[in-house]
Amino acid sequence: MRGKTFFFRFIKTLLVAMILVVCLEAFMWSRQVDRELYAPPPLPTDLISKLMETRGKLDRAMDILEQCFGQPVSLEQMRSVQVTLTAYSSTKDQCDPTPHITASNTPVRIGIIAVSRDLMEETGLSFGQRVLIPGHGVFEIRDRMNARWKRKVDIWHNDREAARRFGKQKGILIWQGENSDAAPELIATNHHGN
Repeated sequence: MRGKTFFFRFIKTLLVAMILVVCLEAFMWSRQVDRELYAPPPLPTDLISKLMETRGKLDRAMDILEQCFGQPVSLEQMRSVQVTLTAYSSTKDQCDPTPHITASNTPVRIGIIAVSRDLMEETGLSFGQRVLIPGHGVFEIRDRMNARWKRKVDIWHNDREAARRFGKQKGILIWQGENSDAAPELIATNHHGN
């Protein structure tokens, strides 16, 4: 009797082991089939080279932005907004009685801009902050415009005629802001309405 019990336990253990092996093999086979059926196709060589080229352009753009702002930049912190661009010069009819002194109490010079009050309030821009206006250069905010102007930036020129020739243009103001949901737009936003 004792031999039969041992034999039946042995057979039972053997059957359980065989069932486990079969289940394990079926599982492994199904994983292989899943990999074969659902594996993404390899990327075409031309797509890989385009991705690498795009990455190179992005790296160059980041280097340029770091040079513009004089500090490391983060894409998550880059902000931009479409603005109307005009120019001004240091004359009493375009400024207040002290045309050569900005609202930040610094003398006017090449490379400064005046920003409309609404933009300063909406975006958190402040005096001394550096901004980029593509096609025009890097500027420092040192002046504030009259309250009647909205979404406008005035670029200082040392000559009234040069300011007049500049005229009125559309442009994009780019700056490095804080990580905030309150920022008006990310730099990747299409400002042309397309």
